[in-house]
Amino acid sequence: MSAKYGNKSIAPPEAAVVIEQPTKLSRKRFALVALIVVALLAAVTVACGMRLDYLDALTLQVEEETLAAEALPADAPYLVFYRVGKMLGIAALAVFLVYAVIRIIDPKRRRPNRSIWGDLGIYLMLTIVAVAMVFPLVFSVASSLKPLDELFRFPPRVFPQHVTLDNYSDLFVTMSQSWVPFSRYLVNTVLITFIGTAGHLIVASMAAFVLAKYDFPGGKAFFSMVVTALMFSGYVTGIPNYIIMSRLRMIDTHWAVILPAFAAPIGLFLMKQFMEGIPTALIEAAHIDGAGEFRIFWTIIMPVVKPAWLTMIIFSVQNLWNANAATVIYSESKKTLVYALQQIQAGGIARTGQAAAVTVIVMLVPIAIFIASQNQILETMASSGLKD
Repeated sequence: MSAKYGNKSIAPPEAAVVIEQPTKLSRKRFALVALIVVALLAAVTVACGMRLDYLDALTLQVEEETLAAEALPADAPYLVFYRVGKMLGIAALAVFLVYAVIRIIDPKRRRPNRSIWGDLGIYLMLTIVAVAMVFPLVFSVASSLKPLDELFRFPPRVFPQHVTLDNYSDLFVTMSQSWVPFSRYLVNTVLITFIGTAGHLIVASMAAFVLAKYDFPGGKAFFSMVVTALMFSGYVTGIPNYIIMSRLRMIDTHWAVILPAFAAPIGLFLMKQFMEGIPTALIEAAHIDGAGEFRIFWTIIMPVVKPAWLTMIIFSVQNLWNANAATVIYSESKKTLVYALQQIQAGGIARTGQAAAVTVIVMLVPIAIFIASQNQILETMASSGLKD
């Protein structure tokens, strides 16, 4: 029965709609599902591996002319698919085992509102993307550790069968035979990278602070020019930069590379976009407390926009460290490390192993700087976000 209050009636509690909660997958059922998935992934991995080894052995016999090419199976040209299947199987197996152990050991942890198959699909998708992104790096490092005969093998192997450091030793021997010491190239590159990055940071951050927090005639037009400059690559601006550096009599000096780096538009754009999110009341409060413009900029603005200038440092170091600078620097004693390594890399077939070692050495510094800075970038992005 329903109770009446005036002209209204209220339904009894028994009439309330009951929402059924979805049943949770028990630990035993999940363990059974995990066992089936692990068995399937292991079977795929082992099958791809065994077929790959068999076809590799037959291909080697064909190369040694102990077996006719017509005797190869029909799937012999598809070795790369077996290699990819083996790698993906191993990666998926490792990720799923970690996920399954965590799910079984800690079943009370907070989970999103999706099924076990949704979690598995997301983990597999992330694994595939991670393998695709890390593959060039792994292949470059593995190629630098291969002997010369494995570098020319077709179809190529990802990992070397006979690991060797001869490529690196040959590279250092070749560099030591140059009439300009190897250390000179390294010092030139470090000098250009350090001064160019520091100057780019100072110029871009100061200009961005003025454009973001102060109104003056022509400010918007100037920023529109900066945004337009983002569309032009270094190949387009190479000729204007050369003409300007020639008029300033800086050709064949390190300043011909450093000064254009100061005016790179990407740093100014990035810093301005971050500084626009800083509350103007924060700056006004600092003015009331008697702080000057430089103190406000150095002690208040720069710590808040730390993600921006850390990201800008990564981009600047990448560009300057990989700068060839052969068009503006002619003296051999002033050349950069990348130029010297590229000359070795262009030495022909005999230096293919040294070229693989050059690729690894050139990309080490940008990767190391990114790894060292990414934690601070993520932490600062999560903790700083003051808005008006």
